[in-house]
Amino acid sequence: MKRYYLFKKDDFLEDVFFREWVRYATPEATAFWTAYRDSQPDNLQELEQAVEALQAIYCLKRIKPAANDKAALWAQIQSRLGETPVVPLKRNARKRWMVAAVLLPLLIAATIWYQLLPPKMNRVESGYGQQVRVTLPDSSVVILNAHSALSYHSWKDGKREVWLEGEALFEVRPATMPTAQHFTVHAGAVRVEVLGTIFNVKHRREKTEVFLQQGKVKVSAQHHHQVLLLQPDEKASYDKDNGQLKKNTADAGTTLAWRENKMKLKQTSVSEIIHTLQDTYGFIIILQDTSIAHRTIEGTLSLNNVNNVLFELSAILNVKIEKNNDTLFLKNNGQRGY
Repeated sequence: MKRYYLFKKDDFLEDVFFREWVRYATPEATAFWTAYRDSQPDNLQELEQAVEALQAIYCLKRIKPAANDKAALWAQIQSRLGETPVVPLKRNARKRWMVAAVLLPLLIAATIWYQLLPPKMNRVESGYGQQVRVTLPDSSVVILNAHSALSYHSWKDGKREVWLEGEALFEVRPATMPTAQHFTVHAGAVRVEVLGTIFNVKHRREKTEVFLQQGKVKVSAQHHHQVLLLQPDEKASYDKDNGQLKKNTADAGTTLAWRENKMKLKQTSVSEIIHTLQDTYGFIIILQDTSIAHRTIEGTLSLNNVNNVLFELSAILNVKIEKNNDTLFLKNNGQRGY
């Protein structure tokens, strides 16, 4: 937990969890920051100033005129330029008009260029050990796992597209507008297209997995040369190293255990557990004996409390775990464990 009681205004503005509360008012963020505010911390005034600054920023909207309005504006400017009377000018005034004549086209071009800029990409991030709930413009819901990010445009053109880094559970609402397109998730080289469904996408270490819980999705890779249709309880896996897209059955309880801050272990190797700890908490993990990585474990590992996780792993593997800031050292503790 960060030492928020030491934060100044600028510190709050740079904090992802704080911005999530101000912009999206997710349940987790709202519960935390409401309790923090009610505790009347010494830096409450700094917090309120940061809230006010973010609200002022988030209420700004880009004005994008229609194509007809742009054409009418051009016609109006050209007609007025043609009607401008020519009058004798004094020397100094003529210089000012010459400067204005040079700057006017540049000003018009800059204004139109700004209006034609593509809409800003929205981006939501989750920190280590944190899950974030995101409601998209079509009311679809995305729950980000720890250390993940979701990016998307405003969708005013009917394109429902998002870009995922990390892992997330999607609950997609059917399109309500006739012009709306399929909901599409981009995860590295993999593309997932859906109409209305619940599915999980994991994209880490150049590997992508798509698990379907409900509905139907189409998964493609390698520029759509490989295509799979998934039914419930099926998983598509893509490995960039071999460029193959494969399909197999999977267990929802195991795949979606992260929603309950758990990891279901079924002959799971220690190396997989290490990857999960790195993704969830941002640890750097060093093994004294690399053979530890090949051991397998059965059962359920709770990820709610990092200290409990380390204690359980230490007991199960019969290893000594030393923690130095964000680095974990796993060392043999004599006799081998389970």
